[in-house]
Amino acid sequence: MALKGIIMRAEQQRTRRLLWPRAAAAIVAVTATLLAPPAEAAAGVLIDETFTAQTNPANFGFPAGAAVTGGVLNVTKGMGDHTTAVKTFGAAVAGERTLDLTFDWKTAVTGSGHRSGVELRDSQGNLVFALAGTPAELRYGLTGPASGSTSAPDSLSPVWTKLSYDRAKWYSVNLHLDFTLQRVQYLISTKETAAKVMVSGTASVAGKDLAKLVACNYLGTGVQSIDNFRVVAPANAANGRLKGRTMYAFGDSIVAGHTYSRGFVDLVAEREQMTLNKYAVNGASVGPSGNQILTQVRGAASRAPDRVVFNGGTNDAELIYGNRFKVGTMAGGFDPATFDKSTYAGSLETTVHAMRAKWPTTRIVYVAVHKLGSRDWNTQLAIRAVTLRICEKWGITVADVFGGTTLDTRVDGQRVAYTFNGQVNGYPGTGGTGTHPNLAGVTAFYLPVLTGALIQP
Repeated sequence: MALKGIIMRAEQQRTRRLLWPRAAAAIVAVTATLLAPPAEAAAGVLIDETFTAQTNPANFGFPAGAAVTGGVLNVTKGMGDHTTAVKTFGAAVAGERTLDLTFDWKTAVTGSGHRSGVELRDSQGNLVFALAGTPAELRYGLTGPASGSTSAPDSLSPVWTKLSYDRAKWYSVNLHLDFTLQRVQYLISTKETAAKVMVSGTASVAGKDLAKLVACNYLGTGVQSIDNFRVVAPANAANGRLKGRTMYAFGDSIVAGHTYSRGFVDLVAEREQMTLNKYAVNGASVGPSGNQILTQVRGAASRAPDRVVFNGGTNDAELIYGNRFKVGTMAGGFDPATFDKSTYAGSLETTVHAMRAKWPTTRIVYVAVHKLGSRDWNTQLAIRAVTLRICEKWGITVADVFGGTTLDTRVDGQRVAYTFNGQVNGYPGTGGTGTHPNLAGVTAFYLPVLTGALIQP
């Protein structure tokens, strides 16, 4: 009865839409279920400092040991052992519950045993995140004693995780800070075209807001340089609303993660403290093949999750271009007997019908993946057009990475920077075929769009 009710309501809505002028209906129908693009015009850019000129306040607000010079901010210059300089963030930053923070960092520390770094702390002195360098080690910390940041003795140092690194390189830090859940999702990578991920993870922290950036000279000498310091309040922050929710994920290698276990659904589940059951497998398609997403749905747990997330069309684009089957058209009604299962469209409706029948009250989110340089463009457009119509018909929310972001791996620079084939240092590398987003691509493009779709009213 639940599925019948859903279908009846969808039929009623569809009948009303047929009364509209065709052109208007086409525009409104497609846009109604699409998630608004996660353009940063809709977000709150709180700090965006490139240090190409002197800042206001001077030297980014550091009272000592800092200077804006050569297009970067240098800190801990001339500072003694265990000393600090503190930049305090204003109320606009400290009052936000969720923030995305990025910056580039480099150290000039050289002396044996010398160590300097930066710490992010809350208004009570609790640690949010820390980064430091020695001549041989890159260090990061997420836990440690609270500190008033008036000094930096060893007794107040963060608990460091240590990595081997090339001290001559710049490093980029990407943080997603959620103070409702008191969690930090972090990514540290080399700053270069073929960037190497040093570490990526998600952790609980004691910090409850972002109040201070602390430049610390722990021991010896070592000027640090900071560039491209950016703080944004995300347009689609969950702010704890997804904690404890369950999510089932279906699809192909883009959902599965390809050769890496943490795909974009894993990273969303990590940061939001969701329970994830991931059924996606490499090579899966919507259309008729020996590896259909429908099989994943039928084999999934019968207990209803709070959210279902799936993708499709990536492998279908290859199969359709190779004349294995056709795109097809959307059926006129909701009777599965009328779906042409020999086509992509009929198979998609069959898959969605199976989801609705199995979990009639669960929100279903379709992820429209990025513009692919590895697939025929006209085939992508044909698949997208029928997919959006079917999602609108069945009331499926669309997380539209394709239409709502700038990720387009037909552009070779984006292909190199944002996709991978294999792993480097245990993490996705760069220079892929254009299909599988690496951690930079996932973080910048997929996570904001999917989070927005999951919390959409």
